[in-house]
Formats: sequence, C-alpha cells, structure tokens
Amino acid sequence: MLRWLRSKKKARLLLDEIHKEMFELGPPTPRGKPTGRSRYMQWLTHHSSEIERALDTMKDIEFYIGRFPYRKTQITKHRHLQFHVEAFLHELYILQQRLLQFLAYIERQHRRDQRQPGIKAACGVLKEFVVNSMKKGVAIRGGHVHRWRLSDTKIERLNVINFYTLMPDARVRKVFKPFYEFEYRKTRNQWRGWIADGIKAAQKLVDSYFEEVFKLVFDDRGNPYTRAA
Repeated sequence: MLRWLRSKKKARLLLDEIHKEMFELGPPTPRGKPTGRSRYMQWLTHHSSEIERALDTMKDIEFYIGRFPYRKTQITKHRHLQFHVEAFLHELYILQQRLLQFLAYIERQHRRDQRQPGIKAACGVLKEFVVNSMKKGVAIRGGHVHRWRLSDTKIERLNVINFYTLMPDARVRKVFKPFYEFEYRKTRNQWRGWIADGIKAAQKLVDSYFEEVFKLVFDDRGNPYTRAA
C-alpha cells in the first residue's frame, strides 16, 4: 500500500477502511470533500465497471446454462433453460443502457470543453453504433417483456415431450424420458452456442467502443483531459 500510495497516512487510512469493510461491518469513515477531478475520475471508473460487470454476467449465464445441478426439484430442465435465455436477453439490454449512459455522462461533463463539438459528434456516432449493433437482441428482449414471454419452438416442444414423461403408464415414461433428455441437450447446446456468439459480438463491440471513448477522455499519454464543466 505504501509503495502504491506513496504516503504513510493514506496507506494507513486505506488499510483501516479495508479492515472495517471485512471485519467490523460498521459505518465507513466519513470522506473528505472530494474535488471535482476526483469525483469525475470516480464516475469514469463506475461507468466502466458497470459495463464490465454486464459482460461478466453474460459470461456467467453461458456457464449456468450448460449445467442443471438439481437432482430433486420441481423445476424442469426446459424451464431452467428458458430462464437463463431470458436472463441473458435482460443483461444484453442492461449492457446497451450502460454504454449509452456512459456516453451521455461524457457529453454532459465536457459541455464547456473547447473540444465539445467534436466530443458531441463522436458520442452521436458511438450511440448509433451501439443501438444498431444491438438492435436485434434488444428487440427480442423488448418483445419478451412488453408483449409475450420468450417463445421458442424448440423449448415449447420440450414442454410437450415432458408431459409424456409424467404419464402414469410406466412404458410411456420409459420411452419419453430418454427422448426428452436427448432433445433437451440438443436444444441447450444450440442456445448456448447462440449465447456464446452473442458474448463474442458484445465483447468486440465494447472493445471498439472503448477505443473511441478513450480518445475522448484521455490524451496521447493516457492522462485525463482537464474537465471544463
């Protein structure tokens, strides 16, 4: 801490806060009045971390969807699958909103900057890039939320097959249970592949996005431009 902060006082204060956070769970020490620059840097970090968190959650969902870790439950495998597909669509929408919010923040914070016309134009191009790139996935999510639940013929078909696995006739159950399992795995792999492709596309979009955002916020040496607001 001392090497990083180059101050015994700051290192001690930070270690005290870490100790409180981990062991005491009491109220944090009141902060000193932040400067405009420090507050600006905190919000830059916040927006960036929110975007990264959305991507991480999408990757988590890809992992979750590939497993059904419940042996005794009333949750069916196809409903578990649908839940995570819907969760992925929600997270895709959250990612889009975080990307757009960050651009709005940059525009607002640099409204008195002499570079403001260029910043505004660049943010406009980036907004259009984000919206157009994510249009299809966000439209699917919008339909799911506002009109009807996600409807997929393969998942609906699993629901029908599952009905026959619950029949009182043991011979019918014996036939349909392995059939259900085979079709479930096939459908799950298809959706997981779709999600994996979506994550790759989202990561590529975010990388391109931050390449341009970095130019708006930092100079050639990696130092933040002076915020004139």
